[in-house]
Amino acid sequence: MKPVLIFLNGYYDTRYLDFYRQEIGEAIENRFPLICANGGMRIFDELNRQRDTPLVPDVLIGDMDSVPHQDYKPLPEAKHTVQEWVGQTDKDYTDGQLAVDYAIEEYGGRHIILYGALPRPEEYETDQFLGNLKLMNFGHHRLSAGECYKAEMRDPRQTIYYVLSALRLTRKNSRVQRVSLIAEVPNVIVKNSQNLRWDLASLHIHPALTNALRNEFVDGAEWATLQLTEDSAPVYVIHNW
Repeated sequence: MKPVLIFLNGYYDTRYLDFYRQEIGEAIENRFPLICANGGMRIFDELNRQRDTPLVPDVLIGDMDSVPHQDYKPLPEAKHTVQEWVGQTDKDYTDGQLAVDYAIEEYGGRHIILYGALPRPEEYETDQFLGNLKLMNFGHHRLSAGECYKAEMRDPRQTIYYVLSALRLTRKNSRVQRVSLIAEVPNVIVKNSQNLRWDLASLHIHPALTNALRNEFVDGAEWATLQLTEDSAPVYVIHNW
């Protein structure tokens, strides 16, 4: 499944600009679509200050109330601006939902990768982060039952996955690799796991409990896996390092 990369108007850790530059560069090289949801354009502006050849997203979508510009004219930094939403702050979907919907409808996206989804610490944007987290579920909800689908939320030191069946995690560095599972509904059941300090086999993960947080890779393991039962609901898996 060809990924579609979506850049949201949240927190970008500018201490790690090389991470964003590499992610975008690899996407351009492989012709993966790049979509900016409103102020997600900020990371491109930041990166382009240090480049002679600018990095250009394929699509800019949203009401444009937080893009780093003074007007709502078509923006040269994106190859295409979705004009039907420009200036329309009163709409049924958030800018993030518009971006995910566009990725699915226009690019046939079945692998959604989100960036800039974490809350900006100085803004106390917990509500926005929780909404962004649910964008991965929203993409799944937009598809027919049984369709293949993957979603993840990438940051320089963490990735959050929306897991439908199985997941393989790779060690990122020599530090502790933390793995947490979070359920939205009661019927999340892990079939088995490998290379995690606390084995998750047969664990029922309830949304009201926190017993699946802060697991770790076993010492020396270069990877870890988990698999859900066939009738399990999806689960969020947070891998940070």
